[in-house]
Amino acid sequence: MTGIDVLIIIFILIIVFLVYFYFRNRVRKKALTETYGHEPSHMELYFEEYFEDITDNWDLMRKNEVRNWADEMGNRLNTVSDEIGTLKKRKKRVDSEFSNIENRIKKMEDEWEMEMEK
Repeated sequence: MTGIDVLIIIFILIIVFLVYFYFRNRVRKKALTETYGHEPSHMELYFEEYFEDITDNWDLMRKNEVRNWADEMGNRLNTVSDEIGTLKKRKKRVDSEFSNIENRIKKMEDEWEMEMEK
């Protein structure tokens, strides 16, 4: 293989790559034109290309992810609210039991004081 053959092969490879990227971009622009309804700007092309990376790097959420998150948070809040209601009922019951115990202790102390005075 001579040097000219190598140059021809490299030249052919370069042409194939250029043709591939030309048609790739052309098809992509056509698809995006159908999506946007107009020829997309450079900014739209940039975001179309890198949107996944941007959302991943910046920890952004898509609308459906936000809806799912909101639904999950709503369910969690409902569960916590129910637990709070249960805890309040238990607190009232425990408070009344403590009041009864305090009253009995006070009554016993009064009785003991009366016996001590005799």
